[in-house]
Amino acid sequence: MGPVSGSTAHETQRRPARVPSHDELPPLIPRPALAIIDEAITFLRVDPGLLFGATLIVLLPLRVISAAMPGSQLRDARPDELMDVVVGNASSFGTDFAPFATLILESIALFSVASIFAHVAAIWYAGQPATLTDVLVVSVKRSPLLALGWILVHVLELIGALFTLGLGGIVLAVFVTLTAPIMGAEKVGPIRAIRRSFNLMSGTWFHGAIVFVCAGLGALVMRLAIETAPSVIGLELLQLPLWAVAGVADIIASIVVTALVAAVSTVHYLDARVRREGIDLDMAATRAFDESRTGRSR
Repeated sequence: MGPVSGSTAHETQRRPARVPSHDELPPLIPRPALAIIDEAITFLRVDPGLLFGATLIVLLPLRVISAAMPGSQLRDARPDELMDVVVGNASSFGTDFAPFATLILESIALFSVASIFAHVAAIWYAGQPATLTDVLVVSVKRSPLLALGWILVHVLELIGALFTLGLGGIVLAVFVTLTAPIMGAEKVGPIRAIRRSFNLMSGTWFHGAIVFVCAGLGALVMRLAIETAPSVIGLELLQLPLWAVAGVADIIASIVVTALVAAVSTVHYLDARVRREGIDLDMAATRAFDESRTGRSR
């Protein structure tokens, strides 16, 4: 046998994307709110490299942008001054604005990641492989629509909050909570996605509100846990500088929490479609007919 060329060796070593079995994916059944959180973790376990990798690629540039924005003290601070910004000892406009900018950019990242996860879920449930490159290319191409979707969702929430002392904003936030996964899974525009979200959440608003609250509380607890453990290890055991420990712990917490909430949003979307549209029956029938055709062809 002759020598293998470089390109051939590269193709030989390249592994095809794995197609998860239906047993690995969250079952398409209606489930209680806490079970949706549990199945979100199951979803993340299917391919952690793909899902957390996509989260990192989306989130990290936005965090860099928030740190480099004009007015942010992180641009010119020395390493020993960074912790003053983190804990709020400084009181300039940059220190007050930077956390607000970070919050907005993390919200945009969450919207984008939720869309990516739903796109991946649609591919997996269709029995197709998904690669990180492919899903990111689709996300980049649709980024203007995703940005518009994020703006419209938050404008609706803001309008509802202004005229109802905040209560309307909360109500609308639950109704539009599925906008991002709808845009990712169904590849529709933001206005149609918002309408679809209203339709899917109609009649299941209280269930959606419980999922909404549970996801928020779970994200808060997880962020505190992740930021506390590395801080203790880095400061007490490794004697690392406080600013370095805080920065690393914060970015790790952001990646994990963003991925978890995006996975919850994706599973919630699937749950809503099961409740409102019986998508589980449609997919079961499709698989049954596919297996029947395969059997007859043998």
